Amino acid sequence: MQQNTTEINKQKNSNLSILFIVVNLILLLIFANIGDNEGDQEIINYCYLSFGATVLMGCYAFSYHGKGYRIAKWLFAISLIISLALLGLLLYAAGLAKAFQH
Repeated sequence: MQQNTTEINKQKNSNLSILFIVVNLILLLIFANIGDNEGDQEIINYCYLSFGATVLMGCYAFSYHGKGYRIAKWLFAISLIISLALLGLLLYAAGLAKAFQH
């Protein structure tokens, strides 16, 4: 009986965590789209969105253990690859901008 109650609480906490992650991602998306987004600022805001999603999914993926949460680890890995690609592109663009400064 105790183990069943523990599993129910774990599932309830997992559902709340997913809800908080979705709400935070929506807030990051709103942040990325408000204000004067001209040129580079829009790209940087979407990088913040990508990095925020990676951190939130990483926290979720490694705080819950078990076979039922394996998809969270895969989503975290995909998000990490996308974030690293965006970081690489941002650093590449900054290097090009530095090269063509003069």
